Amino acid sequence: MNLEDMDLFVQLAKHGSFTKAADATDIPKSTISRRITNLEKHLGVQLLARTTRKLSLTEVGENYLQGCQSLIEQAKRLEQDTQQQNDEPSGTLSIFIPNTLLRVFWPVVIEMINDYPELKFEAFSSEGRQEDQTTTRYDIMFHVDEPKDSSLIARRVSIVEYDYYASPAYIAKHGLLQQPSDVEKHQIIFNSVSQSPVHFWRFDYQGEIVQQAISPFFSVQNPELGLDLCLQDKGIALVPHMLSKELVQQGKLVKAYAHPQQLSGYIYAIYHSRKFLPAKVRIFIDKLQRFLEAKFN
Repeated sequence: MNLEDMDLFVQLAKHGSFTKAADATDIPKSTISRRITNLEKHLGVQLLARTTRKLSLTEVGENYLQGCQSLIEQAKRLEQDTQQQNDEPSGTLSIFIPNTLLRVFWPVVIEMINDYPELKFEAFSSEGRQEDQTTTRYDIMFHVDEPKDSSLIARRVSIVEYDYYASPAYIAKHGLLQQPSDVEKHQIIFNSVSQSPVHFWRFDYQGEIVQQAISPFFSVQNPELGLDLCLQDKGIALVPHMLSKELVQQGKLVKAYAHPQQLSGYIYAIYHSRKFLPAKVRIFIDKLQRFLEAKFN
């Protein structure tokens, strides 16, 4: 089935002659004649009754014309609907957000729901390695590392800064980390997604980045649990500033490392195509980027 040949047949029936159809479509008369003849051969029927004086449709041709007009109209509507999906959010938006970022990102999800009530949502969250998530085709994945799969597109959404935090009561009892090796004297709350038995924390110490091996007192795969342990005076945890900021302002957390440092990474929005990015994906990423810039920068 060739929609272009079907449309050409409709134009020929509309104008009533090869000459007029050629003028209307800017296709040579000989080309139109050849394509219509090939169409009849393909279908195995005669669509046109040709005489030297006029051109008319056979009964089969009349029925075929009605079917062609219906199919062409459906194809045009489908094309318009598909193009519109790239202008206005529609369908279902499927997103993956790590547990670490879920609470921070959630206001943007709510804003998107309020702005586009017809848009459906599928929100998934877990804590794990990025490569464990790529087998599922989400519209967007968010991770604090670049995609391992080179076929995926990554867009930096925000910088994420970290530091080591504990409750004021814990620091009052155990003191600050004065140097990286002091971790051996403290209860370490470690958010682990690695399969490796050896864990490290990084410190900015005397102008150098030092990797210090740690032996976790608590090892969790959910950062919310780690943060709760921290608030319950159970130890020191590595916490993103976007989670610690309000808790520090409320006096519930303090920095546990005695020296200023800048540990940071980037939050990436990861998706499948740069060329055909649906409106629902583009608008959500833009909203999230503006939200994070306003709240944390």
